Amino acid sequence: MSQSPAICPVCESTEATPLFTQSGYRIVRCATCGVHHVSPMPSAETLHAHYQHPGYFEGRAEQGYLNYADMEKALLPHFNRRLEHIAARAGGRGQLLDFGCASGLFLKLARAEGWRIAGVELSQDMASRAARDLRIPIASSLDGLDVTDFDAISLWEVIEHLPRPVAELTRLRERLRPGGVIALSTPNTGHWQAVREPASWEGYRPPSHLLFFDARTLEDTLRRAGFESIEIRRVGPLPPVPAGLRRAVAPLQRALATGQARPWIVALMLWRAIRLPAWGWQKITYPRDDIFATLEAIAFRPA
Repeated sequence: MSQSPAICPVCESTEATPLFTQSGYRIVRCATCGVHHVSPMPSAETLHAHYQHPGYFEGRAEQGYLNYADMEKALLPHFNRRLEHIAARAGGRGQLLDFGCASGLFLKLARAEGWRIAGVELSQDMASRAARDLRIPIASSLDGLDVTDFDAISLWEVIEHLPRPVAELTRLRERLRPGGVIALSTPNTGHWQAVREPASWEGYRPPSHLLFFDARTLEDTLRRAGFESIEIRRVGPLPPVPAGLRRAVAPLQRALATGQARPWIVALMLWRAIRLPAWGWQKITYPRDDIFATLEAIAFRPA
């Protein structure tokens, strides 16, 4: 792979510190804004082909999902909580765009709550599935949308896939009404595993993930795209556990992460029972660790 100068996709600086190589891709830290990113970026053609591969949503867990349909049970409580939060911050339910809507689960829930919905999905297979289930057109890009005045836009686990996040967020801001809300989530590069064990952290998965944010760099990226009143929340507690226990619970954690655990509720309750004492152990052993695996942000287009 070429070792051409790194160009930061957030601030466009060419000064960067190499961190490590993952799956053949070099990951660096921008010396100016601090964001971690793949360098050099894959071409647009490479990325388009990557998401059209049928295994991305079913079969390629190392890059995408072992089975996205199985993941929906895990996503459901998060989506319901996020919908409630968006409605509270938006002051009601209006027109909502889910950018990167996959099979349309979030849009289905939003419509049931009274939102008028629209979706964008790059994967042709998933866009077709969402359009069939929701009975609405699903665009492959922003340019395919007729609506230009959304009350809310969501991007769940999407921003880390965007090679030009500030430009894309700026385009999304322009699709919001003045005072409209954008809400997104992304893996947390401040998480203890990303810091101490980066080779095994699931967030570092190029070429699917191209950028890697902590709370500070995520807020900075949103500000550069013209958003204000930015709120960042850390969610998804995943504390470290002692090495012996980690080996024992790894199959359970992996089954939950891929949606394959059976029976689901029993597996989920068992994992929560394990996670609670692990949290206590972490407080004693690594009191400064950030244990939250995911960042959620909500921000506003200036009125």
